[in-house]
Amino acid sequence: MTTAIDLPAFNPADPRLLGDPYPVYAQYRDAEPVHWGIPSMRDLEGSWYLFRYEENTTLLSDSETFANDPASVGREGMVPQSFRPVAHVFQRWLGGMDAPDHRRLRAVLAKAFTPRRIAALRPRVESITASLLDDALARADGKLDVVGDLSFPLPMAVVGDALGVHKEDWSKFQGWASDITIAVDRAGDPEAGAGGAAAIQGMVDYFAELVMQRRSKPTDDLLGAMVTEADDEGRPLNEFDAIAIATEFGVAGHETAANGIAKAVLGLMDQRDRWTELGSLTGERLDAAIEELLRWTCPVQRQRWRWAVSDTQLGGRGIERGQSVVSILGAANRDPNHFPDPDRIDFTRSGSRHLTFGLGNHFCIGSRLARLEMRSALGALATRFPNLRLAVDPREVPWNHNSLMPGPESVQVVL
Repeated sequence: MTTAIDLPAFNPADPRLLGDPYPVYAQYRDAEPVHWGIPSMRDLEGSWYLFRYEENTTLLSDSETFANDPASVGREGMVPQSFRPVAHVFQRWLGGMDAPDHRRLRAVLAKAFTPRRIAALRPRVESITASLLDDALARADGKLDVVGDLSFPLPMAVVGDALGVHKEDWSKFQGWASDITIAVDRAGDPEAGAGGAAAIQGMVDYFAELVMQRRSKPTDDLLGAMVTEADDEGRPLNEFDAIAIATEFGVAGHETAANGIAKAVLGLMDQRDRWTELGSLTGERLDAAIEELLRWTCPVQRQRWRWAVSDTQLGGRGIERGQSVVSILGAANRDPNHFPDPDRIDFTRSGSRHLTFGLGNHFCIGSRLARLEMRSALGALATRFPNLRLAVDPREVPWNHNSLMPGPESVQVVL
């Protein structure tokens, strides 16, 4: 396979993709928006990477041409060796399913993740946010770590409430979530894969007990709703599917919000006028600001592989049946043809919708909860601390080593 021009093969493990991947994305979007590059899984001969908005929307919305399950195209073996003991778990995650199973399970979960249920969480989320900020203020040192004091514990507390995770287990869950996302990011790394497999098994064992408890004694939290709701034909989730999807939510529901909040603060400190503006916004204007920050931060930079069900084309490039195609969401969200001056945070931006939560049948079912968490955290920070500033040079902010969900490990600020 050769590229159309002399451009180095895109490597998803490139360290330049951690702090600021957008100049790299722009290079490929301008020169070769549909690009055959280095795969993140060793057993693949390569992967197609999409850097332009148009091709990404096509991939995400066309589930008939591009499958999520590699078994749909005869590639059942496309699971890293170290992951195989738990393959039966993540193959039941919504993100890896195709119809009809995906349609049936999503119908059940849609009844659990109702707008009304998520809206009812708002007072609790705002209370947790206020309490976390009060705790930071009580230290009386005039400083705050956005990650350690807010963006990590807030979604962990919300997910803990939703899924019944006890506070004393939060650090364990954070470790599991981190190990799983690293394993997905480095699918060809046996050591990372083994760590991810162990983390998935740990979550499965943990949730198995909680699901069993809710079968016998229903609760009003999200896990309780997942266990008791039924699909359109009256069939409830079976026990294993409830456990598997709880592990998926346990990872996605924490890591994405934590990274999004922290990255938003970094961006707003750099574009200072927007921080001042954010503190004055309420209602629909604040909602619009959060949408723009979701576009700008894009906590999950790329989606997992999709698989071409038949020979097809994207952006003039021939895609063969069975080849993997990867949506670079972060690149699509900074496409200047759809988001003019895309690196600028603009709370009045209109036009194309961002792809942070995906598109089509696999649009993120937890998007309302993620929006609520970011709205609460960023709104409270900007309102309570209008003079907030970074305590270190932004170039000294430490980042995790995960190009799938890159995020700062710490964001020290002065209040």
